[in-house]
Amino acid sequence: MLAGQELAVDSDEQWLFRQGDLVLGPITASQVVEKLYTGELTPDSPVAPAGEREFRNLRDTAAFQVHIARYEAQGRVAQTMRVEQARNQRRVKVLGGVAAGVAIVLGIAGWYLARNAAVYGLFGAGEEGDGITMDPPTIRLAQARVDDEDLVAYPTNDPRRPDRPAGQAGVPGKTPGTAVASAASRPPRTGNVTTDPDGLEMAQQFDQGAINRVVAGNQSKLFRCFKEEAERTPGLAAKIPMEFVIGNDGRVAKLWVDNPQFKQGPLFECLFAELKKWPFKAYDGERATVGLSFNIGKRG
Repeated sequence: MLAGQELAVDSDEQWLFRQGDLVLGPITASQVVEKLYTGELTPDSPVAPAGEREFRNLRDTAAFQVHIARYEAQGRVAQTMRVEQARNQRRVKVLGGVAAGVAIVLGIAGWYLARNAAVYGLFGAGEEGDGITMDPPTIRLAQARVDDEDLVAYPTNDPRRPDRPAGQAGVPGKTPGTAVASAASRPPRTGNVTTDPDGLEMAQQFDQGAINRVVAGNQSKLFRCFKEEAERTPGLAAKIPMEFVIGNDGRVAKLWVDNPQFKQGPLFECLFAELKKWPFKAYDGERATVGLSFNIGKRG
């Protein structure tokens, strides 16, 4: 501790020091200083020159005051370092706690998202866009609709039926109106094989999985149309079912909005224009109808 330090004391002078009721020594002044730095003596330890009986504190002894000053300065530096170290340790603990909290929050968020995916499935039946929710889509073979102006079933482009040109449907010997009523009264046809009115089996060739993927990837683009309608009609709260037909070329060919308020108009035009952009795959056989249902606002 004292290497290279200049002593301000007579290193040969003999000193006594007291510890409790014991008087110890004599030791040289250099040894007194060494004991100070090693902690055996403190600035308040009583010392006296050998042969004298009057003791005084080390800090009050002129011969050792230089070393007392150095000792106390080193003590202050050491204390400052200890305080800073303790502060850094607390900071590390706080940051560790924050990181743990963030990890917990992210874990809860991940669990919530996974749970929603499991509950609502691929299409996110509960997906929301500023008060707009969407039910899962339904996909089936195209059917004639009695509320449509042309009142015809959609063409099948079936080369095995040259007697049934595109855009017409019906049973030989019956009027078109009768054929439409019969088609409209039949339940929706689903599955991979269908039967026409004459009993001819026809393979369904559209890919339902591919259609699902296109719908899932583009459905949120329709929210813009509903938001614009909500701005045009403040306080709007309605369920808006819709169906569209995918042509054999993979493009949306027909749209119905099954809400009397929106069968035509800006919302219908916006939806139809957006649906025409959806990139479905071309296919052969009977055409597919996709049903979607949206909810705007909160209905009482």
